[in-house]
Amino acid sequence: MNDTSVTLVNTGLPLLIIGGLAALLPWVLTPRGTRSHLRVLMSVLLSILLLLVASAGVFALFDKRSLLGGQTLAGQGIIAWMYLRSSLGAAAVWGPVLAFVWLGLAQRVERLKGEDMARREA
Repeated sequence: MNDTSVTLVNTGLPLLIIGGLAALLPWVLTPRGTRSHLRVLMSVLLSILLLLVASAGVFALFDKRSLLGGQTLAGQGIIAWMYLRSSLGAAAVWGPVLAFVWLGLAQRVERLKGEDMARREA
């Protein structure tokens, strides 16, 4: 029997993990001393792709149902599509987190540029 109830373990914990990944990935992927907003944007876009895959994987790990949709490739594709849809739904959690992290990285770039200008003027 499929247990489809929403609990802290099968919903809350995966969303907490995914939110944590959304907060950490852009910081890890962006070089610390970068002064380029394009580099920050590329890190955020790569983070989006990684978060889609990671959140599908996290939901698959916490799912009590069978990971195999059947013996056919089509059956397995249906299960993969289900996890991808779940990861797209999780964007409601990691999207705002990622937006705030992006803002923080952009502020760091501007602060570093300002420090560079102050050093040149001094």
